[in-house]
Amino acid sequence: MIRIDTHFWSPAHSDEIPQDDLWKIAFTVKSAIEDLNHFHPPEFCGDCLEHFKDNDRRCRCNICTKKWHFRCVPSSPDDINHPFHPYHPLELLIDVPPDHSKGKCDVCKQELKSYFYHCSLCDFSMHVRCSKNPPPPIVETPKCHEHTLTCMVRNDTFTCNACGTQGERCPYVCAPCGVMFHRECIYLPHVININRHDHRVSHTYSLGFGKRKCMICHKLVDWRYGAYSCSTCHDSYVVHSKCATRGDVWDGKELEGVPEEDIDVSPFEVIEEGISIKHFSHEEHILYKIEDEDDISDGSMRCEACVRPILSETHYKCMECDFIIHETCANLPRRKRHWLSTTPFCLSANNDDASEALFKCGACQTISNGFRYKSDEGVSLDMRCAFVVSSYSDHECHPHTLFITTLDEGKCGGCKLTKKHVLRCTECDFSLCLACATLPKKIKRKGDEHFLFLIHGEKEASGKYWCEVCEGVLDPHEEWFYTCHVSGVTFHIKCVVGEFPNAKPGFTYHYQSLLGQDFTLLCLRVCPPPHGREIIQLVSNDRITRPKCASCGARCRPPLILKFILMDIYETQQKTFASIFPAGGTDPTMTPLAVRLCLSYGGLLASVAVYR
Repeated sequence: MIRIDTHFWSPAHSDEIPQDDLWKIAFTVKSAIEDLNHFHPPEFCGDCLEHFKDNDRRCRCNICTKKWHFRCVPSSPDDINHPFHPYHPLELLIDVPPDHSKGKCDVCKQELKSYFYHCSLCDFSMHVRCSKNPPPPIVETPKCHEHTLTCMVRNDTFTCNACGTQGERCPYVCAPCGVMFHRECIYLPHVININRHDHRVSHTYSLGFGKRKCMICHKLVDWRYGAYSCSTCHDSYVVHSKCATRGDVWDGKELEGVPEEDIDVSPFEVIEEGISIKHFSHEEHILYKIEDEDDISDGSMRCEACVRPILSETHYKCMECDFIIHETCANLPRRKRHWLSTTPFCLSANNDDASEALFKCGACQTISNGFRYKSDEGVSLDMRCAFVVSSYSDHECHPHTLFITTLDEGKCGGCKLTKKHVLRCTECDFSLCLACATLPKKIKRKGDEHFLFLIHGEKEASGKYWCEVCEGVLDPHEEWFYTCHVSGVTFHIKCVVGEFPNAKPGFTYHYQSLLGQDFTLLCLRVCPPPHGREIIQLVSNDRITRPKCASCGARCRPPLILKFILMDIYETQQKTFASIFPAGGTDPTMTPLAVRLCLSYGGLLASVAVYR
């Protein structure tokens, strides 16, 4: 049903969606595209921003393209009296909240959009959709409280006994017991799984006397009010009720009465205690524990799991092949919870298809081809970020412990860039991205005699330094850098770790697995090679002379580079290649952007090396 809205209109009306609201509907757009050939743009309610379903009743403006759910628009322009605010009538306003108002609905705490009611005397606002869902006067909730709860229609502030936070109006009360609850807290789940802890947590209305901190926001928990705690970890793991039931922490499932799964998460079978194991990723051979091995101290051997060089760390090694893995990586469980997703992550050796083994970690946004944790939501996590469950402590980097408190973006104190996920300090205004938090503390460049050590800036340094690789300026007051304690040379971080700090060379990938199935890119490739195969190799930049980039003309400096090759093509295509790169063009190099352009025009290039 569509109703033409003609008599409530406001001169301030606009049919544009604010920029801040675009991210709220982006995921709905993605899920709505089922068939590109029969694609119809999804429609959204101009008030609640939810996607219209086929059977939703909706209203439409006869001036612009905006539409609303029937429940989100008023049935009359008249003032109303509402039990949430019984003292004064509420006036209908459209589009623009008054300047003096909070700009949010006092019932659901969300932003005011198109239609809402307002009391200017009390600065009370309420969505039209919230006004159509008044609180029931009496509630029977034996899971919350043994007695009947009554809605007290008052504007007095109170502290909710279930969550310990303040409310402003209309609590549900039990007069004999002297307790008060938010309306939404009456229905809090009793037993849940959260992604910050491996055990279930259960809700209790009093923790008992003691000083505790919430293990998510790391603020104090008032023991007199309700919170979630872990019975397995006794009193050491406590979480605020509001933190535990956040959408990015809880999967939304009540588990009271549901038996707990008994899943074997052990990654290996012990063959001989303290000597040998059989790891799930390498079941064909036995791995032996090595506590000290001088012949690999140059970092030439890389861990199969985290792909970082194995230096002096204890590790497991196969005596029949070149498989090698850090002891810490070998002990990672096959199933774990992580703050990156509300569903559990399962460990994969990532060796089913080597051509599709390159992936982007959802936490640090870097490329890896080692082991990975993967959730049911399709989120991937590399081994380095898997260790950062909820906290990070490195006093050389920052004097306080850093925590994952929210999933909001922040500016990293290391690289100075705004990142999607950051660790935060709860004592000062400092944040650190996962890419910087997982940088190797020491590293050895190929051919160098000494190790390079990570320096988190030098505030007392006089003047500026110079990078030994790119010969560019390095500001020690503002930048992190690597240095050799023996020779004193300094390096930019990117010049040492490159674009692929969490990947190892020696793998060959198909074009689609590396650059993706981008729809616009596929459309541009109007002349795919009928007898060709597009190959991208991740190789070491260890030639005597650095390859030159055909796009910018600069020499490629990173330790790992991409090499693009188109195999088995016609002679005519080879001639086309020769015409594009005439003089000395048998081994040109270009940036990833140039890779995309090259492939877009039909892949007519033969033996093209792509470096970065």
